[in-house]
Amino acid sequence: MSAERSKLYVDLPGFITPSVITGDQLRPDRLLAIENKVLYVLELTVGFETNLTSNSDRKHKKYLPLTSDQKSNYDKVKFVNVSISSLGVFGQSTNTLTDMLKELKFDEQQIKYIKKKIIAICIRTSYYVFCQRNKGWTSPELLKF
Repeated sequence: MSAERSKLYVDLPGFITPSVITGDQLRPDRLLAIENKVLYVLELTVGFETNLTSNSDRKHKKYLPLTSDQKSNYDKVKFVNVSISSLGVFGQSTNTLTDMLKELKFDEQQIKYIKKKIIAICIRTSYYVFCQRNKGWTSPELLKF
């Protein structure tokens, strides 16, 4: 798979919105289209450890119609659920992230690095939210690494 013919759809400035593909009803966090052959539907879920499985199941059911609908446009459509607790514990569904990264030819060291970064960002942002619980909200630069 070639990264040169890939498109990342994200609902952020400077990116194409996922609704170009999904419409306005369902908008996953990210879509990654590889050479018009594979579409990865990525959804990030952060919650309490006790809810990791139920959150993952809920998101999977929510996007099942979307993944089915897109199979007419792509050879493969894969749902990737990155389910993580506010303390940085990955849910079992995050195996789909590992699978995706392997399919995209990331090696084990790169995959480990990416997961460590996700954990660090999750813990940092959870701590910031905790510290700001009784204060006004600002836009911190927590996601720089």
